[in-house]
Amino acid sequence: MNKVISYIGFARKSNSIICGQSSIKHAYQPIYLILVCNTASENLKNLAKNVSIKKNCPFIITNPKLEDLSHIKDIKILAITDENLARGIINERNSIENI
Repeated sequence: MNKVISYIGFARKSNSIICGQSSIKHAYQPIYLILVCNTASENLKNLAKNVSIKKNCPFIITNPKLEDLSHIKDIKILAITDENLARGIINERNSIENI
């Protein structure tokens, strides 16, 4: 889980993160990964699924709160726009995925 926190921190510092459902839904840049908090509403989870299909990227429902992983207050959904950081998070998905 510490690697995932680091990868999300790197994404924040490099401005490779999109926060919020409307920003993700209308994003023009490529999205390589969508993270959704397990406490998010079913509508938000469905939006993440639909955007992931549209953008051809995976989405992960996180078991620890996304707020704890990203250190962004009250966040329920975020997208990673850096391919390498997204790949790193995907490789560590077992430590954060809601099983």
